[in-house]
Amino acid sequence: MDIHIANAEIRADARNVLASTRAARPKNTTLAYEPKQREFKAFCERKQYHDADTVTEDKLLLFLVEEVTSRPLKVKSRKAADDVLHEETRLSWRSVRGYVTALTDLYRAQKAMGMNSHQSPREDNVREYLRSLQRRDAQLDREQFADKGRDTLLDGYTEDEFEGVCRELWARGGALPECHLRTLVDLLLGHYMLTRGSDRRSAEISNLFTFEFKETIGALRHKNPLVCMLSGLAFYLLYRWDLTDEPFPDFSERSAWYGIRLIKRTSGDRQEPLSYTSQREWVAKAFEYVGISSSKKTHIGHAAGAKTAELKGVSEEQIRRAGRWSQEQMVGCYLNSLPREFMRTMAGHPSQAGCFEIRRASLTPPDALLSQIWPELDIWKGQFGPHVDQINDLAATGATNLLFYLREVILQDSVVLRQLFPDNAVWTHSVFQHEAYSSFAKQVTTCLDEGESPTQLSALYQAMPLLMDHLKAMDARGALRAARSEQQAARSEQQAAEVKALVSSIAESQSEQLRLLTSGSLMFRLEALPAATSTQQLPPPLSLSFSLAGSSQYVSACANGAASPEPEPQPPSYRMSRGVKTVDCLWREWTVGLGGGPSIQALDIKWGSRWRAGRRSELQWYSLRLEAIKEIRRIAQAQRTSEEAAMWQLNMQQQNMGCSLDQLCKRLRASRKAKN
Repeated sequence: MDIHIANAEIRADARNVLASTRAARPKNTTLAYEPKQREFKAFCERKQYHDADTVTEDKLLLFLVEEVTSRPLKVKSRKAADDVLHEETRLSWRSVRGYVTALTDLYRAQKAMGMNSHQSPREDNVREYLRSLQRRDAQLDREQFADKGRDTLLDGYTEDEFEGVCRELWARGGALPECHLRTLVDLLLGHYMLTRGSDRRSAEISNLFTFEFKETIGALRHKNPLVCMLSGLAFYLLYRWDLTDEPFPDFSERSAWYGIRLIKRTSGDRQEPLSYTSQREWVAKAFEYVGISSSKKTHIGHAAGAKTAELKGVSEEQIRRAGRWSQEQMVGCYLNSLPREFMRTMAGHPSQAGCFEIRRASLTPPDALLSQIWPELDIWKGQFGPHVDQINDLAATGATNLLFYLREVILQDSVVLRQLFPDNAVWTHSVFQHEAYSSFAKQVTTCLDEGESPTQLSALYQAMPLLMDHLKAMDARGALRAARSEQQAARSEQQAAEVKALVSSIAESQSEQLRLLTSGSLMFRLEALPAATSTQQLPPPLSLSFSLAGSSQYVSACANGAASPEPEPQPPSYRMSRGVKTVDCLWREWTVGLGGGPSIQALDIKWGSRWRAGRRSELQWYSLRLEAIKEIRRIAQAQRTSEEAAMWQLNMQQQNMGCSLDQLCKRLRASRKAKN
């Protein structure tokens, strides 16, 4: 085959793959890229380049300077200060980066079709230009006194404010009830599931299902029905399918119900998604009800929900799983991605499994009331499943099971919500006028008046972490006391053996002395010593010496017994683990020990610095890690909290900084020395 024909076929295949790839990518990506690419092509046409609109680094830089960064905004931004003239507005560096991304996409398309042989335009010069724009924007913010509270903890809402928003949406449900309930569900989904605004607009009824975890059943249902996501969703669907002209979904075929939007427009086709403008306007209106000021609207739950969870002590890993941030393939494909600790905490329960109780859910509504809500749902009871006489449809199984559960939620939560918001239009439903409803409502009210109290098992679950910490501390103290007792017992045994040997030696010596005295072999000699010079004459002193055969053994034994020192126990040779990479692992090694080894704290108490003396590398390693331990204790003392809580705070700080444990300790040391 001719090489030119082969190359032509390769290019044709590349064009086909490129066309199919671009056709399959998200609609929003196409809407974001194509206008910017058209601007670049028009710019190249005006410049009359010999290579037309071929994307190069030089062209991209010139286009950004002349056409993008120097012109005013087409429409003044809502974020711009009121006293800034429209002519003085400029695109932010993030918007300019969007142009770079769009034109890099055009470059890749040209390269795939063999039309561009240049290097990627997104090289060092373009990156440096974006950094210069970032510095320019920072300077403009300082000069124009831009709001420094944007994108901080202040830019959002508190839990009390969020509850106030939900309260107002319920209270104003007498007028435009569907819009208010839709906005309630929109905000609840964003707050508790950390979903993006675009995800909520595109969600369909077929995306919903329920699954029961035995250890966390009902944990997603909030203790307070006012801010319960399941409750809001249930009443929204109740209003749509029973109090408006929208029919109940037909589950006989997937094509009949798969396109139904979860959050839909109030009029028109129910398969048409809610527009961004309507979503944003209703969220803004809800915030105005309670006076919340935020730069974010449709995206606020994604950020505020994560902040709320973090302030409640939920781990970063749980928040990542809830928000699907950098989710690994294993979690997406093989594990359930439900962060149950996050779910329990956000729903107002303790984070431990089994530590929740929703008193209103303990009463099952009678069938006479359940059948009044979505009567068509009973047709599909038992229709879906794996058996021969059932329809094997997993999505329909999950959706219908959820709707059966939501019927119970509606009746149980209505008792509380109806008393709070009696004017809401949803109470016009016939189920709330049924004769069986009043007796059921009395039962729920009586049950709620008793108050929610944790069961004995729930209390045990909550106390278990504290109990485990206490037991670990007791074990550590007990092990230390046992070690000391063993050492004391060993010393006592050694001293007893020495005393026994000494007594035996003395007895033998005394027996030998007695034998010498009786045998007459003991010799005495008296000698006169020279008198010392003195004015007073004294009798010359006498020197008495004697020889005692065999007595040297006794004297030697006494001397050895008195002079032999007690052997001093030697400290263990322990080397701190070089595999400890995080603050929490270091804290565990310091206070508990790793792999059955001793804790650093116990070694310090018992041996001081002797267990690491003489080893320079170990001294340096210990000294640097000690900075983290000191910082934990400083935080605990300053904030009047436990050292365990302070440790997790420093551990979170390390993760946010993205640094190693060694780097963190060095920074702490430098900070401490700077303060001194």
